Amino acid sequence: MYRQQGFTLIELMVVIAIIAILSAIGIPAYQSYIQKAALTDMLQTMVPYKTGVELCVIDSGTLTGCNAGSQGIPAATTSRYVSQIQVSAGIISLTGQQALNGLSVVMTPVLDNQAGGIVWSRTCSHASSATMVEACESVFRFDTTGALK
Repeated sequence: MYRQQGFTLIELMVVIAIIAILSAIGIPAYQSYIQKAALTDMLQTMVPYKTGVELCVIDSGTLTGCNAGSQGIPAATTSRYVSQIQVSAGIISLTGQQALNGLSVVMTPVLDNQAGGIVWSRTCSHASSATMVEACESVFRFDTTGALK
């Protein structure tokens, strides 16, 4: 008599079911992690422009003329997740790509004459993903003085 060794069909199906369940849980969590990392890259790309606008306002006393490539503000560039940056009169506009495709972030400075500084507001928009907007708002967050939290 021969003795066969191996896995039965039921055992293989159980293993496949377990892998499917773990994938259903793990893939969305991983995508959320990638999205958060991409938003952090976008934030890091924006910071030199924000600093440049603040220095421009300190030097000139106004937002007029605070454009990309002038007054100490870096020239427009791209990064892995940022396809376009525009700076015009201190307003910084970023457009996402790859994991952030369709995301737009607008950073608007407002001169606070009483406090003698700049207060930043941000607007995150995406045509079809409310979760992308929520994630953007959690990464691009500022306190009342305009400083990153």
